Amino acid sequence: MKIYLLAALLFSSLVWSQKIQLKKDRILVNEKEAGILKSPYRDHFEFYTLANEKVFDADLKGVTLAKDQFLYYLDMKSADGKTTQIPYEVLITSFKPDRIVAHQLAVKYHLFGENGFDKNEVEKFFATPRENLADKYLTAKTNSIAEDNERKSRLDNIRSLYNPRLGSKGEILINNGNYPAKIIGYAKGYSCAGFNTAGSCLEVSDLDGIKVASMYQTQGIKTYAVRTFDHNEFTFTATRPYAQSDYAFVNEFIANLFIQGYTLEHQAYYKNQELQHAKVTDAVNRSINLYDVPGYLVEKSGKKTEGTISIWFEMLDTERTGQKLPEGGADFFGQRVTLKKQLPGIRSMATKIYDADSGVYFCVAANGNEECYYGLDVKGEFMKKMQNYGSLHGNNSYFYRLIAKENKIMLLQDPVELQKYVIKTELQPKGQMLDNRSNDKLSEKLADYLKDCKTVSDQLKKESFDLKNEENLMQIISDYSKCKK
Repeated sequence: MKIYLLAALLFSSLVWSQKIQLKKDRILVNEKEAGILKSPYRDHFEFYTLANEKVFDADLKGVTLAKDQFLYYLDMKSADGKTTQIPYEVLITSFKPDRIVAHQLAVKYHLFGENGFDKNEVEKFFATPRENLADKYLTAKTNSIAEDNERKSRLDNIRSLYNPRLGSKGEILINNGNYPAKIIGYAKGYSCAGFNTAGSCLEVSDLDGIKVASMYQTQGIKTYAVRTFDHNEFTFTATRPYAQSDYAFVNEFIANLFIQGYTLEHQAYYKNQELQHAKVTDAVNRSINLYDVPGYLVEKSGKKTEGTISIWFEMLDTERTGQKLPEGGADFFGQRVTLKKQLPGIRSMATKIYDADSGVYFCVAANGNEECYYGLDVKGEFMKKMQNYGSLHGNNSYFYRLIAKENKIMLLQDPVELQKYVIKTELQPKGQMLDNRSNDKLSEKLADYLKDCKTVSDQLKKESFDLKNEENLMQIISDYSKCKK
């Protein structure tokens, strides 16, 4: 049977502890005689002890699949009549099947070594239950032929319906039942010598310039790897080797792209749009942004308006990178809220946008509870302010979620960066941001911010509060609300 050198080379780098050689009919293990191997006819191997007692037989058998592919196995029979089958594996570089078989049985299955055949290993080997490879490979052959016939039928249908072919300047043409022919894309071939798998041999683009498919050389003959715009990979087995100027090869490749479902024209654009839409929907569902949520907004004057609330607190993370806010440029997220309300007597909606620095707050129903957000400028947040100023954006007011409200003081939280809290008193125009700075630094800043309540301010200076703990912050605003100034 035909043994390909390429298959053997795949395993030539493996290092085995035993060196198996054949000299005439003698099996040598590490240059020591271990047994006898006879082959009275092709692909039949008989193994004997040095005393010429038969141990087992092995027959190399194979099944031919479609596309010149083969499946080989060893049909084994012990001296006392037990049978089993194992896959034939090329574990050394050799053109001789008898040496390949001997090496496999010694190294992988340990049936013999320097001291000859291991009776216990041989008995265990034949007692081990295994699947019937003859039946399995015959089924694989039947399936392979059926699949190949189906593929050829589909290929014939595509050629009959569309007649895909290559124009003189790389245009991909089809008739599609109409005349004249229609261009659906372009193909470009490259030199692809040897087994260089780094660069593509052939590229196919559609009418939008999207590279739909790239074909690469593999280690096989007439077998190529194909990668597509939607990150799909499949193997293309051609009827002829690739040549850059071979129009027939390109025609066959394009027809196979049709089999895989790639019809060029504007298909990739619409698929990308569909994927992007799905990504946006997923990102919207995961975001904390509010989209037309029922609620109300209270202006600085005290005027309350009911309607639907929309606000973008964070970016839509369509690629699931975890990034929620811009790393460069101004941060506009969480600065504007949109209120829509029904106009009386007509079906139209009135829309108004409020900035966070306008002194408004709004509330929405969330999970059965009411959540309120206040627009505030804060002390602190130096890096964000520099980021905004660097982009010539002077508005540093944002909406923060209300955690608790006591007499003349509130505790709020950044809706995106949850580790950031804000304490805001009625006496101060700005809130005090409690961000990622050290606890000592924050205690100093908060003590100064709440200095109108000497008790709380002195306590912050003297005691080490964990100002990143929400319970501690709740206690601070509670103490401040009870403070006798």
